[in-house]
Amino acid sequence: MKSRVSVSAYQLGIKDNDIAAVRGLIEKEKDTEFLLERRARNVAPPAPEFSRERFWFVLVGCLLTTQQRSTKGSPVNRFLDANPFQLALDDCNKHASVEQFVLKTIRDFGAIRRGITIAGQAAENWRRLNLGGWKEVEEWFARLKQQRSRVPQKEDRILEREAAHWADARLAGFGPKQSRNLWQWLGLTRYETPLDSRVTQWVNHNLTIKIDAKRLDRLDKYEAALDCIQIICERAGVLPCELDAAAFDYEDAGRASKAERNTTRPGFVNPNGQITIRNTKTPGTDKNQYVYQLTCSHCGHTYGANGSDIHERKCPKCQRGREGLEITYVAD
Repeated sequence: MKSRVSVSAYQLGIKDNDIAAVRGLIEKEKDTEFLLERRARNVAPPAPEFSRERFWFVLVGCLLTTQQRSTKGSPVNRFLDANPFQLALDDCNKHASVEQFVLKTIRDFGAIRRGITIAGQAAENWRRLNLGGWKEVEEWFARLKQQRSRVPQKEDRILEREAAHWADARLAGFGPKQSRNLWQWLGLTRYETPLDSRVTQWVNHNLTIKIDAKRLDRLDKYEAALDCIQIICERAGVLPCELDAAAFDYEDAGRASKAERNTTRPGFVNPNGQITIRNTKTPGTDKNQYVYQLTCSHCGHTYGANGSDIHERKCPKCQRGREGLEITYVAD
């Protein structure tokens, strides 16, 4: 059955300033190495050629970058940049236990988390690929390559989404994000993008729509948010893979202003007009969070919220936002 790309409810909230914000970001980032590399890999001809070694490298890279940083200089980044690649497919094929080989290699390198999990998932994927999976991979690659070989068309996202669904279903350790990261990293997709934390940060700081990153492990929530981003990009004349690169680089390089980042600073005003007053120093309801006192600039209502929620909070009284948390007073 073919995947349908629906128009999400998010679309109703798209504003002209969202289109302007996306165009403005691309203009700011147009000469950065990250965006130029993305255009060269995913937009400009020719389309990439298939190799099992390359596919395996990207697959392992997706597992390594799950739930840990891969920024320049980080352990994961250094591991992936090492030449030769220490978990190359040929090397894995030589070992009786791929799982033990991967685990030992990661541990010997040091400072990479989730070693046991990554080793187990890598070994399971190696097993699946060698039990008929390579044939499926090559078929999906060929279909995407044919589409990638021409000028981008918005209908391309349908096949791209189907390929992401395949990866999510057939590869161990892959969810909605990494199943899209896989094909984008290989240079084959332009519309289905991984919603990385840095990308959602930029969206939440700069666009009218707000993405709850905690819910993106649910496919329906992920695709509803991605549908909206694709619509905004279409109206802005920007490819989603370009926005992904620009927003990732902008946030990762620290080019966001303090006003964009420091939502817990007293005086911060979010896009809904909610003002940060102070940290009550009372533990919040989310992990490692405090309750902050917020005041609505429209009606003056005062309430509490987790620090992690400030950027998207709406007033419970006049904007139909969620009920606020109790405010208590803790002495310094």
